[in-house]
Amino acid sequence: MNQTTLLLDTNELIKQFIAASENIDILKLEELLDEYGAYEIEDDTFEVNETSKSEFLKWYTTKLKTTKITDIIYDQCIGCSFGKNIVLLNHGTFPRIPQEFTDKTKAGLMLDSKDGKIHKIQFCFSFLKTENKAVCDCVGEEYVKYIKQGFSENEAIAIYDANPNSEYSYITKKINDDKYIPF
Repeated sequence: MNQTTLLLDTNELIKQFIAASENIDILKLEELLDEYGAYEIEDDTFEVNETSKSEFLKWYTTKLKTTKITDIIYDQCIGCSFGKNIVLLNHGTFPRIPQEFTDKTKAGLMLDSKDGKIHKIQFCFSFLKTENKAVCDCVGEEYVKYIKQGFSENEAIAIYDANPNSEYSYITKKINDDKYIPF
């Protein structure tokens, strides 16, 4: 009896990766990733490094267990991997959030496949449909909005800081809640 193996395409692999991430299904994630692939992580010093499948899974599992995925955006890279599929999770703040005021607000995951497995995952910051400004640009827009309403600069900052529902709170409020405060 001949058995036919169906190799999944990149789009199907991405869907399965997202479903496994949402369900924290580590066994499924392990099954989807190529044993000899290259996977980027952010280390303890906030540097991005390429690592092995096992190191990626260890890092990603820790992230999944501490953060619920609430938002998924599908996009494409317009930078170094032009046209490749990008997934932005939680407004692009998972699994990597900006660490500095000058960082881009969003980091997507570029997932690439080969022979029916995801063989590459890297961070991407240049998207076709999703705007990705620096944190300072986004927060500055909020400040300017209040200044145009007649508030002083200090008042605008205080209003922004006191407003948990500001347009960009998903970036700065999370950062400020962490032990590491970059600004």
